Amino acid sequence: MAAEITIREEPAECRIVAELEGCLASAWYERNGDTLRFVRIDLPAELVCRGVLSQLIRVALVEARTKGLLVEPLCPEVLDYMRDNPETHDLLSLGGLRLLSP
Repeated sequence: MAAEITIREEPAECRIVAELEGCLASAWYERNGDTLRFVRIDLPAELVCRGVLSQLIRVALVEARTKGLLVEPLCPEVLDYMRDNPETHDLLSLGGLRLLSP
Protein backbone atom coordinates (compact mmCIF):
# COMPACT_ATOMS: atom_id res chain seq x y z
CA MET A 1 0.00 0.00 0.00
CA ALA A 2 1.37 3.41 -1.00
CA ALA A 3 1.86 6.02 1.69
CA GLU A 4 -0.48 9.00 1.62
CA ILE A 5 0.78 12.51 0.95
CA THR A 6 -0.87 15.12 3.16
CA ILE A 7 -0.94 18.70 1.86
CA ARG A 8 -1.91 21.78 3.87
CA GLU A 9 -1.51 25.51 3.66
CA GLU A 10 0.26 27.40 6.42
CA PRO A 11 -0.68 30.99 5.58
CA ALA A 12 1.08 32.49 8.62
CA GLU A 13 4.35 31.12 7.21
CA CYS A 14 3.41 31.82 3.56
CA ARG A 15 3.87 28.24 2.45
CA ILE A 16 2.04 25.16 1.30
CA VAL A 17 3.38 21.98 2.86
CA ALA A 18 3.33 18.38 1.68
CA GLU A 19 4.08 15.68 4.24
CA LEU A 20 4.98 12.08 3.53
CA GLU A 21 6.26 9.68 6.16
CA GLY A 22 7.30 12.52 8.46
CA CYS A 23 9.24 14.43 5.76
CA LEU A 24 8.08 17.89 4.71
CA ALA A 25 8.29 19.64 1.36
CA SER A 26 7.31 23.30 1.11
CA ALA A 27 6.24 25.70 -1.62
CA TRP A 28 7.02 29.19 -0.31
CA TYR A 29 5.08 32.15 -1.66
CA GLU A 30 4.59 35.88 -1.32
CA ARG A 31 1.09 37.28 -1.65
CA ASN A 32 0.82 40.58 -3.48
CA GLY A 33 -2.82 41.61 -3.89
CA ASP A 34 -4.43 39.04 -6.16
CA THR A 35 -1.12 37.36 -7.07
CA LEU A 36 0.77 34.48 -5.47
CA ARG A 37 4.48 34.68 -6.26
CA PHE A 38 6.04 31.25 -5.73
CA VAL A 39 9.59 32.02 -4.67
CA ARG A 40 11.07 28.73 -3.47
CA ILE A 41 10.48 25.00 -3.20
CA ASP A 42 12.12 22.96 -0.45
CA LEU A 43 12.17 19.24 -1.27
CA PRO A 44 14.25 16.93 0.92
CA ALA A 45 16.20 14.16 -0.77
CA GLU A 46 13.91 11.55 0.83
CA LEU A 47 10.97 12.87 -1.19
CA VAL A 48 12.65 13.16 -4.59
CA CYS A 49 11.14 10.75 -7.17
CA ARG A 50 8.12 10.01 -4.98
CA GLY A 51 5.61 12.27 -6.74
CA VAL A 52 5.54 14.79 -3.91
CA LEU A 53 6.78 17.77 -5.92
CA SER A 54 4.16 17.52 -8.66
CA GLN A 55 1.35 16.96 -6.15
CA LEU A 56 2.50 19.91 -4.05
CA ILE A 57 2.56 22.23 -7.05
CA ARG A 58 -0.74 20.92 -8.43
CA VAL A 59 -2.51 21.51 -5.09
CA ALA A 60 -0.92 24.96 -4.74
CA LEU A 61 -2.26 25.93 -8.17
CA VAL A 62 -5.71 24.53 -7.38
CA GLU A 63 -5.72 26.64 -4.20
CA ALA A 64 -4.80 29.73 -6.23
CA ARG A 65 -7.58 29.00 -8.71
CA THR A 66 -10.13 28.39 -5.93
CA LYS A 67 -9.23 31.73 -4.32
CA GLY A 68 -9.33 33.61 -7.63
CA LEU A 69 -5.61 34.41 -7.50
CA LEU A 70 -3.07 34.74 -10.28
CA VAL A 71 0.34 33.06 -10.14
CA GLU A 72 3.84 34.33 -10.79
CA PRO A 73 6.15 31.28 -10.86
CA LEU A 74 9.51 32.73 -9.80
CA CYS A 75 11.03 29.40 -8.73
CA PRO A 76 12.09 27.00 -11.49
CA GLU A 77 10.02 24.06 -10.26
CA VAL A 78 6.70 25.90 -10.49
CA LEU A 79 7.74 27.56 -13.76
CA ASP A 80 8.61 24.18 -15.31
CA TYR A 81 5.38 22.61 -14.05
CA MET A 82 3.29 25.41 -15.54
CA ARG A 83 5.24 25.30 -18.81
CA ASP A 84 4.51 21.55 -19.07
CA ASN A 85 0.83 21.91 -18.11
CA PRO A 86 -0.88 24.41 -20.42
CA GLU A 87 -4.17 24.01 -18.54
CA THR A 88 -2.56 26.16 -15.82
CA HIS A 89 -1.66 29.07 -18.11
CA ASP A 90 -4.88 30.94 -17.34
CA LEU A 91 -3.54 31.40 -13.79
CA LEU A 92 -0.46 33.32 -14.94
CA SER A 93 -0.11 36.97 -14.00
CA LEU A 94 1.41 39.34 -16.55
CA GLY A 95 4.79 38.82 -14.89
CA GLY A 96 4.21 35.07 -15.02
CA LEU A 97 3.40 35.20 -18.72
CA ARG A 98 6.69 37.00 -19.34
CA LEU A 99 8.57 34.31 -17.41
CA LEU A 100 6.89 31.56 -19.42
CA SER A 101 7.68 33.16 -22.78
CA PRO A 102 10.83 31.89 -24.53
